[in-house]
Amino acid sequence: MAPDRAEGNAVSNKPPGWGTVPLLGVDHQGLDVLTREECEELLTQNEIGRVGFDDNGVTVILPVNYTFIAGSVLFRTAPGSKLDLASAGGRASFQIDDWDPRIRSGWSVLVKGRAESMTDAWFTTLAERFDVEPWADEIPREHWVRIEPDEMTGRWIHRLGDDDSG
Repeated sequence: MAPDRAEGNAVSNKPPGWGTVPLLGVDHQGLDVLTREECEELLTQNEIGRVGFDDNGVTVILPVNYTFIAGSVLFRTAPGSKLDLASAGGRASFQIDDWDPRIRSGWSVLVKGRAESMTDAWFTTLAERFDVEPWADEIPREHWVRIEPDEMTGRWIHRLGDDDSG
């Protein structure tokens, strides 16, 4: 088995910041299933993900800068399809992942839930403290969207015995 990144090695077949919670088992495709705790840990360690939703019958997937706090995904947006979705309380998916093609290893976390526009002044003041600054900053993104998970799943694919680190 490849060494863990937490030990300072550049090559790994484990998600960064790997927790001590055991895996839930293996899914029907042979991928290790991450626990909710492991999914949440990975969500707190990243800052860019993809939000997916239905926009007039077409699936749209867009990158966003985000934070994961109090069990929810939060991101900032400008007026448009993401804010329209949140204002209507529509369903959304959110996904993050990472991989190492050299050892054919990677992981993925998928969050599904209802999106909502966060307009409460108390919440907005609190959220501003988390410094979620969109990279695309030509247009002010002053509206906060929260996705509260109904479902959170994660998978980890790794190649045992393919350790090329030495």
